[in-house]
Amino acid sequence: MACQHSKLKEFIVEKIVEFKEVVIVAKKRANGEGSIRQRKDGRWEGLYTVNYKRKSVYGKTKEEVRKKLNKIENEIDSGVYVENTNISFGSWLDEWLEVYAKPTVKLSTYGSYEGYIRNHIKPEIGKVKLKDLRADVLQKFINKKLIDGRCDKVKDEKTNKLVNKKGGLSEKTIKNMYNMIHSALKQAYKNGLVYQNVSELITLPKQKRNEMCVLSLYEQKALQEAVQDERLGIGILLSLFTGVRLGELLGLKFEDIDLEAKTIIIRRTLNRLKIFDNPDKKTDIVIGEPKTDRAKRTIPLQDFLIPLLKQHHVNIIREKLLVGNLYNDEGFVICNEFGKYLEPRTYQDFYKKMLKKADIPNTNFHTLRHTFATRALENGFDVKVLADILGHADASTTLNKYAHALPDHKKTSMEKLSCLYVS
Repeated sequence: MACQHSKLKEFIVEKIVEFKEVVIVAKKRANGEGSIRQRKDGRWEGLYTVNYKRKSVYGKTKEEVRKKLNKIENEIDSGVYVENTNISFGSWLDEWLEVYAKPTVKLSTYGSYEGYIRNHIKPEIGKVKLKDLRADVLQKFINKKLIDGRCDKVKDEKTNKLVNKKGGLSEKTIKNMYNMIHSALKQAYKNGLVYQNVSELITLPKQKRNEMCVLSLYEQKALQEAVQDERLGIGILLSLFTGVRLGELLGLKFEDIDLEAKTIIIRRTLNRLKIFDNPDKKTDIVIGEPKTDRAKRTIPLQDFLIPLLKQHHVNIIREKLLVGNLYNDEGFVICNEFGKYLEPRTYQDFYKKMLKKADIPNTNFHTLRHTFATRALENGFDVKVLADILGHADASTTLNKYAHALPDHKKTSMEKLSCLYVS
């Protein structure tokens, strides 16, 4: 009897120990911790729970799996755990561009992003695993691109071969590229692919204020005289006295002009852009909406422009009658003799021809917009009103761009308060 009693006691103790072990394991699993077992194929498997889902890690030995589980459990406890994915940074940018960016950005912006990814990011850090991307990797990439990051080609005079142009990217280009990277990593964080957006930890270079090219009053007058009696001269005058961009000017139609109200409405742009859905064409003319809602705007016209616009419309009607059925009436204000829109490069060539005629140093078409804004501030324009006319997001953008024209405007504004002083 004593022997049987002893065996019964040992059996009860053994079962109590087993029960305690089961309770401990169950408790650990409930807390997201893992358990280890050996599979039939000889490998060891570690099981753990994250976001109410059971997941596995594998190894050749039990100790190898235990280390992996400990690492994962520490990451979960620290809030830095991410899915074990091998997607590279470059592959994620490709996916983000097509799935998240393409439906929401303009084609021109999409083209810029595609170029940043293909020409700059992939060759340098594209193979880095997304989950392993660190702030210092991004910081070194940004620093390098600022010093020696150009990838546009020029012909080497000695070898006659195409080589990368020397020099770094501009601060503005760096900022645009950073904004794209930040958006892509923000989406990766939302998708649980990274535990933080490491782009928020890097330092960007300060943007230098580029010297802005503005026509002098003498040059402006000379250009106005040069475009008189020129078939396409009205476009230069419109930009010089309204500040419209080249794409906005070429997208302007007669239906956008209200001669009675003396206004024009900017509701479309015309640009030649890189395209990606036609293997037979690298670029195409794209007519679309302005980039932002603020860019869709109504601009008042000065009185002297009204008769010039009326005469221009009459001239277009005459051309239409002369051409007859060959005329392609799309309603564009700036068009060729057959009514077809003008290519941006074609009008830029005309602009350069007019500069030469006026004996003005060569400069780009955007100078007309800068000249308009500068003259406006010099003549006491309210900055908020000017921002609306230019289509800027807010007045601070206008102030930052055209601060050079503000000193005299400030002085004049202060002098208006002199009448309040009573001696």
